[in-house]
Amino acid sequence: MMNDNLEPGGLGTNSGAGGPFAREQTHHTTRRMSLTKVVLAASIGNALEWYDLAVYAFLAIPIAKVFFPAHNELVSLLIALGTFGASYFMRPLGALYLGSYGDRHGRKAAMTLTIVLMGIGTLIIAVAPGYAVAGLAAPLLIVAAKFLQGFSAGGEFGSSVSFLVEHAPGRTRGFLASFQIVGVGLANTLASLVGVALNHAFTSAEIVAWAWRIPFILGLVILPFGWFIRKKVDESPSYHAEGRTVETSSPVTSIMKTAKMRIVSAVGLYCLAASTNYLLGVYIPTYAIRELGVPAESAFWGALGFSLVQVFVAPLIGHLSDRYGRRRFIASGIVLVALAVIPAFQIMIAVRSPSALIACVVGLGVLVTIFQGPIPAFLSECFPVETRTTGLAVIHNLNFTIFGGFAPLLMTTLISATSDRLVPAYYTLLTAVLAVIGLWSLMTGIKRENSALR
Repeated sequence: MMNDNLEPGGLGTNSGAGGPFAREQTHHTTRRMSLTKVVLAASIGNALEWYDLAVYAFLAIPIAKVFFPAHNELVSLLIALGTFGASYFMRPLGALYLGSYGDRHGRKAAMTLTIVLMGIGTLIIAVAPGYAVAGLAAPLLIVAAKFLQGFSAGGEFGSSVSFLVEHAPGRTRGFLASFQIVGVGLANTLASLVGVALNHAFTSAEIVAWAWRIPFILGLVILPFGWFIRKKVDESPSYHAEGRTVETSSPVTSIMKTAKMRIVSAVGLYCLAASTNYLLGVYIPTYAIRELGVPAESAFWGALGFSLVQVFVAPLIGHLSDRYGRRRFIASGIVLVALAVIPAFQIMIAVRSPSALIACVVGLGVLVTIFQGPIPAFLSECFPVETRTTGLAVIHNLNFTIFGGFAPLLMTTLISATSDRLVPAYYTLLTAVLAVIGLWSLMTGIKRENSALR
């Protein structure tokens, strides 16, 4: 009888012999780092990545005016959001290179490299001259910075989640891996608070003139601290034990030969996380301002509510998934989001107030986190240590490229073309259906592989 927390990479259970983590537990050293240090090292780069993404999306309207001026404000905004999305073309490339780098040279090496690349991209945006000063060079600098950030972000999820789960003692992988979601929530919380403060302290003209740079400069403060702690952290015990055997191998070739269908199914499962993170955590202020007429300062409170749910609910769900199994939380969350998303957006559209916005986004956030909390650990259990970072990176970045990065641009375009403000709800519902299919396909494949081993 298989445990609910399946490990398809080795087809074992949490406590049985034969799964990838069962093998790894025998190699763990008796000396363990402080779990606080582990979580901090793994989460800080992810937080920097998401902080910058959220800030750029939150400030899309003033950034459009500074770097992508056009006679039509909608066209200007679409270009800015298109640049945001275009950087995601670099994510799969970053996933393949940095994921493989993390499997060949260690999670610590990959995490250190990604945070440096992210910081360089943020610095370029913070100091780039506007179009009025530098002409065409200004938007080209922004595009280059977003491409660099997209490439670096391609390796962040895989290396940080692998690092977390491989340090997890006993049956705590779901709990520790959920801090990847906490990092996202904290970053978006900080970005939302900065957005609220910015709109409260400065006029729209001042924000366009210079104050939009402040959030990016604040993001740079995180960089030296993040780099230092990642340089000082110990490599994961599992990689120490088994990573040396794959130093010269090709993790990318390996997963393409042995795990193609597993990756396709996992991409389908994970697409709901990509769509909701961007629609509810990043795009919602723009949607609230443009489509609901909510004041700019109030619009950021919706994104803040979603982020706080991630911070406080994700670890609870991750912990419960360690005890009761991940599949039941994942399946329940998908179904609940599918049932609630259209009514929630209908209420926001009908009421058009900050309180309705916050209540609906927070409610959806709780349902999303029921699904999302166990996902990092569940996906990590799909791969053995020698290909784990690569597998996670490919799944995460294919998803966030296809279903996440272009979501703000797609929503703005479709709403403008159709005048239907329910478009984000329809999109979320579509990804929920794909997630159900992905989960069913993944579990069917696992059972088939288990049967073949008997």
